[in-house]
Amino acid sequence: MLSKTSLGAIDRHTWSGHNHTEFCPHGSGEDVEAFIRQAILSGFKTYSITEHFPLPPAFYDRPAGSRHAVYTASFGLIELPAYLEKMERLKYKYRDQIRILVGFEVDYFPEYADWTAAQLAHYGDQIDDALLSVHFLPTKTGLRAIDDTAADFKDGVVAAYGSPLTVANAYLERVQAAIDWETPNKPARYGHIMLYRKWRNTFPAITAWEDATTRTLLTHILDTVADRGDLLDCNMAGLFRPTQTEFTPTLPWIQAAQQRQIPLVFGADAHSVAAVDQGYNTYLENHFDA
Repeated sequence: MLSKTSLGAIDRHTWSGHNHTEFCPHGSGEDVEAFIRQAILSGFKTYSITEHFPLPPAFYDRPAGSRHAVYTASFGLIELPAYLEKMERLKYKYRDQIRILVGFEVDYFPEYADWTAAQLAHYGDQIDDALLSVHFLPTKTGLRAIDDTAADFKDGVVAAYGSPLTVANAYLERVQAAIDWETPNKPARYGHIMLYRKWRNTFPAITAWEDATTRTLLTHILDTVADRGDLLDCNMAGLFRPTQTEFTPTLPWIQAAQQRQIPLVFGADAHSVAAVDQGYNTYLENHFDA
């Protein structure tokens, strides 16, 4: 995996750092080569392919909530060699037009940290770039998805934790744990750290999503990322969701990250070809790459 120094040296003005492929079970199914061609047309010079890394086998022992959330969260370990082979081939094919970084979006589970560490150790020399993200929170019935559907979010984590605000704080605690986790080949960039707000527009406008605890948690997250010299996913996908209509982190926290000189990497979080450059103009016009 590229070092933080190498990643930090990439021109963030022309780097797309968070993208998926046809290997993603909840994506559009379009061939990744079409994503790459669109990335070239959009003006990107560096393009990270970060498919969801297969989830731990133990994750499926106690599936909870939406079957769709559980069984389409990632592709299977059996497909991993084919994924790596194809991405390396395309990396070589397009080497004169765009720099492709082959990697993954890795889920952080404290429950399965040893398994994840073993996978990173095994595949680390085959990975150029990666994100570490949180998509699930623990409940009494098992791990529940944050981002599958609004109904599943409300019936799952909100019902378990009591309110969106409590979910927010629990999510940020897990993000902090991901940042604090020490293991070889750990990703140096963290994905959509405020994903819990994905369904905010489906709640009453008066719903609280932030309090003093939330602000303390986010401040500590940014301070830790800055101290470590790590990077953050500036994820623009939510801007185009009617349920969210904002990017993540939100603007005040992007500004707080910039004050700490944390590198923010444009993330389309593209699951379709049409989404490859979504929010790119907004990212540039607001100087999030500064």
